[in-house]
Amino acid sequence: MTDRLSRGLRLVRLALFALLAACGVFLTVGPLRARAWSWVTRPRTADWWGAAGQWAGAVGTIAAVIVALWIAIGDNRRLQEDRREKAIKDRQEQASRVTTWIESAKESDKFLDGSPVSLYMVLSNANSEAISSVIVSFDIFKVLPTLTPYIYRGEDIGRDEFLYAILPPGKWRMPVHEGWQGMSAQPGVMVAFSDSRNCHWIRMTDGTLTEYSENVIQRRKIYFPQGISTPVPY
Repeated sequence: MTDRLSRGLRLVRLALFALLAACGVFLTVGPLRARAWSWVTRPRTADWWGAAGQWAGAVGTIAAVIVALWIAIGDNRRLQEDRREKAIKDRQEQASRVTTWIESAKESDKFLDGSPVSLYMVLSNANSEAISSVIVSFDIFKVLPTLTPYIYRGEDIGRDEFLYAILPPGKWRMPVHEGWQGMSAQPGVMVAFSDSRNCHWIRMTDGTLTEYSENVIQRRKIYFPQGISTPVPY
């Protein structure tokens, strides 16, 4: 529920209670236009009591309406909040099952050209559905959280970036070249993907999951079939 709508509902409730208070004051003070004591001691006719009963019934009706509105407004606000929380949870349900991490490589692990594999990036898609438009990118950081996601990189796929049109459920492993090591340098991995609902996500090096309005492949203007990798199960 927006702040503007919330303020509007508060004004409606205040107006209704002000109306109830005005009716109560009118019912109480109106007949006292004469002297208070004489009004109290004056004999009442059947018509007066009937009119007073009608006034009391009207005030009671207004009070009941205000209470019902108050309850309905509160229930509606809680319902809207529950729906909003459920929508967020549903949108994040599939994306939250896509995780990445770094693992060490063996000394015997080599690329096809014979150069050593420094380490591996591992991506786990624990969903029952595939994810699409996937970019897995090796990143070096010195301080967490990292605030420079690779969405700002150019249209070319980097040496230690992997582009997949579709990535099925399972674990997938991607090798990283040497040469990134340096003072205080720590290896990390970021992944961008679209889920089965066509929502676009980025999981940062520190694990933060962020939704974007546009897929990173489109944002970076990467055009297929440039550098599409074959998934290697792990």
